[in-house]
Amino acid sequence: MGKPDKPLWSRQQIADRILKGENLVIYRDQLIRISPNWLEEHPGGSIAILHFVGRDASDEIEAFHSDSALRRLLKHSIGNVQVGEEGWDPLLPPVAAGWVRKASPTGSKWRREAERMHSDHESHFTSTSQVLLVKRGDLGGSADPSIVDITPPPTTLSLKVQTAHSKAYRALHQRITDAGLYQTRYITGYGPEIARYTSLFIVAVIAYHFGWYKIAALFHGLLWHQLVFTAHDLGHVGVTHNWAIDRILGITIANFMGGLSISWWTKVR
Repeated sequence: MGKPDKPLWSRQQIADRILKGENLVIYRDQLIRISPNWLEEHPGGSIAILHFVGRDASDEIEAFHSDSALRRLLKHSIGNVQVGEEGWDPLLPPVAAGWVRKASPTGSKWRREAERMHSDHESHFTSTSQVLLVKRGDLGGSADPSIVDITPPPTTLSLKVQTAHSKAYRALHQRITDAGLYQTRYITGYGPEIARYTSLFIVAVIAYHFGWYKIAALFHGLLWHQLVFTAHDLGHVGVTHNWAIDRILGITIANFMGGLSISWWTKVR
């Protein structure tokens, strides 16, 4: 997917830009720059992006984004990436080492809010990227992160093996796509769901009509409970696969019928 008219970035060049505060992720051999504005507006929240800065996020990006979103994503490519035969050698995201960017009167600056936790029982080849939160006053060191901070610790994980797993996953994903298993089956899939909702509603209305209030409340509650499954699918744009239509349907079911805003989980802060 590389484009010859764009510059080729080395791992060191990418590391230098990350240390200057840019959010760069790898997608299909492309270097994607995530702007600070989009970082805050990302429907999946900013943390989902920050934990892939300096890493190859191709499989994760494709698992949670539509084809139209992927096409828009490529518009933010700033160049191609040098990827070895065994795949991209990842950097450690600054946030995983306790570094975050904070706004200040003179612009955003690095701030160290946590440090990696090291255990006396860890072997030399154990990943030590676990974060231990501590008070800001307890942290010293340089004002900005260095290449040491974004260099992953030694690990027994093999890039070659991980790349093989990624290729196998992509092959499986393509087989599922070709088989049409991602396409919504409205009659055989949501048909029985609508019949179930309708039955629960009818029973609740009949019970209320005859004054069987506890039974009416029970089936009314079951109706709300079952509707949540469809609201869940709509929140993932998994029904019509059109963001606007699924959001309107989700608001109708979750907000007006269920009384809970669907934005509580589709817009993470």
